[in-house]
Amino acid sequence: MRFRFRLDSLTSRIILLGSVILLIGALSRIVFLSDYLRDDITELTAKQLTTIANYVARDVNRDIVARQTLLAHVADKFPPALLDRPERLREWLGEQHEINPLFSRGLVVIDTTGKVIADYPKVPGRAGSPTDDRDYFQQALAGKATIGRPIISRVANLPILPMSAPLHDARGKLLGVLLGISALQSDNFLSALYTTRIGQTGGLLLIAPQHKLFVGSTDPRMILTPTPPPGVNKLHDLTMAGFRGHGITINAKGVEEIAATASVPSADWIVVARLPTSEAHSPVSRLVQFIMRNTVIILPIFILVMILIMRRMMRPLMETANRADRMTQGELPLEPLPVVHNDEVGHLTAAFNRVLSKLLESRAELSHMAHHDQLTGLPNRKLLADRMKLALARAHRNDGRLAVLFLDLDGFKPINDRYGHEAGDLALRQVGDRLSAVIRREDTLARVGGDEFVVLLSDLDASAGETAERVADKCLAVFAKPFALPAGPCVLGTSIGIAIGDGDSDQDRLLIAADQAMYRAKEAGRGRYCRA
Repeated sequence: MRFRFRLDSLTSRIILLGSVILLIGALSRIVFLSDYLRDDITELTAKQLTTIANYVARDVNRDIVARQTLLAHVADKFPPALLDRPERLREWLGEQHEINPLFSRGLVVIDTTGKVIADYPKVPGRAGSPTDDRDYFQQALAGKATIGRPIISRVANLPILPMSAPLHDARGKLLGVLLGISALQSDNFLSALYTTRIGQTGGLLLIAPQHKLFVGSTDPRMILTPTPPPGVNKLHDLTMAGFRGHGITINAKGVEEIAATASVPSADWIVVARLPTSEAHSPVSRLVQFIMRNTVIILPIFILVMILIMRRMMRPLMETANRADRMTQGELPLEPLPVVHNDEVGHLTAAFNRVLSKLLESRAELSHMAHHDQLTGLPNRKLLADRMKLALARAHRNDGRLAVLFLDLDGFKPINDRYGHEAGDLALRQVGDRLSAVIRREDTLARVGGDEFVVLLSDLDASAGETAERVADKCLAVFAKPFALPAGPCVLGTSIGIAIGDGDSDQDRLLIAADQAMYRAKEAGRGRYCRA
């Protein structure tokens, strides 16, 4: 069947509708999914940057606290007698430095005039140099341990962080200042700040707001440069005013970025983790391009596949006839055919299903008639044989027992002779109802003859005989009450033969043994049971 595009063709309309849905779906994903992903990625990136900033801030704070603690410890141990002995003082500083070399540029002792007395390690030009203009010296003279302003060292010409502590004698008299110097880019101080890069172009900043200075940065060009003036970066202005958190801002270079901040409490500094939004949102841009490329590729493939599919779908009558034919040959089970479309073919399929449903109902009725007694509705001899076969198989598998009770009514023939067959049929139905009420749900009560019934007790244990006798007693008890017939109450009785079997028993022999035991019960006076 050749395909021709026509608007009045069901195939053409379906292909056109599918193509439109495919295009609308692609556009919807581009519009809505990209906005959703940008917001989601922004929030996720901000949380990750906050985690990084907090981690680095804790690391920086730990480094500073460790140096403050060491400096205070060395100041407490300082021997005043060495102030007049510079060489011996340098040796003592060397001993302290070797014990815990946290200050990469060494330890320095300054007298009260600001002149360097001794240093370790010895740096040419440092001994005797003035420091009275430095903030760390002035605050230490006031009796306060302090972290100085990060500066470029006059001697080493590299960025350093000075930390100072006052030196006192035993009476509390100020003797001088102990200075610890760390290079900002040393291996054991702020190393993560300079080496950690976030993404391709993002990174970290360390800001000293009291000095309006970038102490450190992943970008080496920003180290010890002043912070931007107010109004350039709104998030930076909020951070300098005390805000801690995350947000989107435009930095001094005009680049939009996601930034998160955290505090370094020991130095009152701020750590900033930042990443340009263009880089954070790059997966969204790639996703949009991916969707567009895939749509361009998928659309012609979709149209081709739909043409092939619709060519097959327009042969539904042949498919329906083929399945119906295979059902009649027994290759497929009789079951309703799927109604794919609500068109002429679907209407025909639904009509076939209704006919099939009627056929299945008739077959179910025939199956029930073939396995059940028409008068009482109880299983007949054929169904009893099937269930005995299953019960014997279970007994063989589980080493169990089963019992067969063969019942023959006493006094039934006079009812037929005196009141007619309709009264006899009513009596048989009442007998079936009463006997059904005294056996287990898993046991079987079958009518195998005119007034003959068989009870099959399955899945019994070694006490099968006692169980069968108890059931026989119950069966005899149901006949104690007269049966209600149109002509008046009528008394019936029964004689029962019991046969016990196991997994190796033969079902026909069991029935014969139970039947013979029933006859012995009748010969013994009726209204009783006998075991084979």
